[in-house]
Amino acid sequence: MDPYLVLRVDGVSKKYCRDLKKSLWYGLNDIAKEIFQRSGEERHLRPREFWALEDISFQLKQGQSLGLIGGNGAGKTTLLKLINGLIKPSTGRIMVNGSIGALIAFGTGFNPILTGRENIKIAAAVLGFSNKAIKDRMDEIIDFSDIGEFIDAPVKSYSTGMLVRLGFSVAIQLNPDLLLVDEVLAVGDLSFMIKCQKKITEYRNNGGSIILVSHYMHNIRIHCDRAIWINNGRVKSEGPPAKVCNEFEMFTGRTSIQSGNEVYIDAAIKIVHTRYPKVITSDDKFEFELTVVSKRFVKNPIVVFAIFDIRGQHLISSYSNFEGFFPSFNIGETMIKVKFEYLPLSSGIYTVSIILHENEIGNHLAFLQNRFTFEIQNEGTDFGILHYKPIWSITK
Repeated sequence: MDPYLVLRVDGVSKKYCRDLKKSLWYGLNDIAKEIFQRSGEERHLRPREFWALEDISFQLKQGQSLGLIGGNGAGKTTLLKLINGLIKPSTGRIMVNGSIGALIAFGTGFNPILTGRENIKIAAAVLGFSNKAIKDRMDEIIDFSDIGEFIDAPVKSYSTGMLVRLGFSVAIQLNPDLLLVDEVLAVGDLSFMIKCQKKITEYRNNGGSIILVSHYMHNIRIHCDRAIWINNGRVKSEGPPAKVCNEFEMFTGRTSIQSGNEVYIDAAIKIVHTRYPKVITSDDKFEFELTVVSKRFVKNPIVVFAIFDIRGQHLISSYSNFEGFFPSFNIGETMIKVKFEYLPLSSGIYTVSIILHENEIGNHLAFLQNRFTFEIQNEGTDFGILHYKPIWSITK
């Protein structure tokens, strides 16, 4: 194995059984086959079995970082558990060159009865550290975890956030050759998340290798050299983080966004028609046209136009009254247009919400939440949501 190669995964697959009794019986059979060195049925699915992962292969060199992305249940955490040795692959080989620090789930590897301090000693001993080395690093681990006097309390009394703090502190302060980090960091408070981001950057700069699982694409783009998108247990895409993240976000937006709510508070008002481009570039004009049918005269309606991204983040809001636009709804049809000269947003799928008020904000006539969807294609940078072009200058 290449001395600079930290990890090699060759044709790894993992199957599970949906039936508990059959799973136990299959497990006993597999143990017996291992004892008598029989094989040949690993690729065969027995009744009620399914592939959680199938034919996964990649390599990771010293100092490299890999991002794993995909929907819930895609197989990302299963792959981390295989790499960490918590479970065995059904087929294929995993070769690790060095020590592994893993933060895969809340309190993974912690004994709930023992204290945080005792669990640190056990985790360090498993990684091969001597008693002296453990003692030298103990204060750093405790300080970084920032759980104070609770370090001498049983782990079973810890909150989820405290478990994450201690788990990450142990995993990274022991400076393993390979760090496995699952999405669990997302539950930490903001100050701890910032501290973790800085520590991961420092760890990478010192030559550490990382496999990062995250649903937050910004983390993958920032911290990873390469990304793998796993879908239904198989590799769907692999390559530069920007490319793979864009593909995943577009796929998620097109397949997961469902038509939002459409609620009419006043039965006399209804939006009967809309017209807008379904695909634009960030430099294109964007015009949204809506036709309102009213059975009564509305003297002072307020139209709210809002744009959201696929994560539900509120990006743009425009209130007609604040913009100096004061329409009225006559009996019959009224057409209203909202026009943007350009939308400097990153590539992705976006939704539009329309809210109608009468006379004042809060007096609702109609509420159409995330009811309309469009796509932006942006050839520029993939970092950030807004893509404004500043004017640079230097003064000496």
